[in-house]
Amino acid sequence: MAIKTKTFLKKGLTLFFSVMSFFMFGQNTEEPEIRKVFNPVVLAYRSAKTASELLVTKQTQNRPSFYKCDKKPVVTIDTYLFTICKSFGKDSLNALSVVIGHELAHYYNEHSFCTDFAFAIRNKNEVFSKKVKLIDKNQKIIYETQADDKGLFFAAIAGYEPFEVQPKLLDAVYTQYQLKDTHGYPTKVQRKEIAKNALLKAKRLFDTFRLGLKYMQEKKYDKAIEAFNTVNNDFPSRENYNNLGVAKTRKVLLLKVNTREEYKYPDRFLYPLEIENKSRLNQEVTRGINDDNKIQMEKYLKEAQMNFQEAIRLDPNFTKGYINLASVFDLLGNSEAALGIIKELPKDIQNQESAKRIKAIAYHHLELETKALEIWRELGI
Repeated sequence: MAIKTKTFLKKGLTLFFSVMSFFMFGQNTEEPEIRKVFNPVVLAYRSAKTASELLVTKQTQNRPSFYKCDKKPVVTIDTYLFTICKSFGKDSLNALSVVIGHELAHYYNEHSFCTDFAFAIRNKNEVFSKKVKLIDKNQKIIYETQADDKGLFFAAIAGYEPFEVQPKLLDAVYTQYQLKDTHGYPTKVQRKEIAKNALLKAKRLFDTFRLGLKYMQEKKYDKAIEAFNTVNNDFPSRENYNNLGVAKTRKVLLLKVNTREEYKYPDRFLYPLEIENKSRLNQEVTRGINDDNKIQMEKYLKEAQMNFQEAIRLDPNFTKGYINLASVFDLLGNSEAALGIIKELPKDIQNQESAKRIKAIAYHHLELETKALEIWRELGI
């Protein structure tokens, strides 16, 4: 009996460690690679919502990827889908960004159902099938359209090139997962039509976003504002709100007249405003000020204030937003508020050059010249 027990325990321990070895070494070895794409796309959304969890499952050839919204949001990626993405060679990460962007769009847009990239509802998954089938068909199309629209756009914002590879990936998923063209709802034909329309829309709006950045560099601020507003109508994001605020503030600086002190020391009065392509904005003066200009300046500054506040709401950790907002408050004549914003930032951020610049300008406008000079000397300007 003792021998049998030992044999049983030995076999049991062998099985246990074999299983543990599988989970530790055989499972999710692709997760670090997938997470390298997942994390940048999450950051591109810049939502105040807590990031969805990522779960990588072993090859099943059953469901490519899906977003599940039960007790906590989870985006699940099948390793077989990652294998399909890798078959696109240099576009492998671009292909993966299409899928991840799509699933995250379901989460960030609060789509209250579980779905996968190919909308593959298999009969063997009865719970999943019943849950999705309860949803109105038109609503499913709306959800999938939004997920494709926003998924492609934010994958591009994250630095990937999803537009060309997306239709090829959809075909590959249907082929490799052996999905019938009429399987599920929408059908493959309908799904491809949704994807095609989303592709055109997302690419057009991403091109408009980049055009807005180009207009900023060319100092065509009215056109930049128009471009960012166009994108914001469909894809309100931290980047758009921030860049809108900067464009409006930059327009105000064209109307602003320098004081004698500002003419004498121009480098000291450069507001540290930044757009999302890392470009530092320098103050420019091209015309005199009159009553009409004053009204226009205040209008744009108030709008810029709201834009920066919205950017911060979408991403409370957005340091540039706070610096830009402080600059606007100072331009509005509320230097105390500008200092208050800076003083609420973490100490390491307060010690950055941009924060010190706005502090010095605010101190100067509050006639605290000693404090202003101390900072300017520290910055060497």
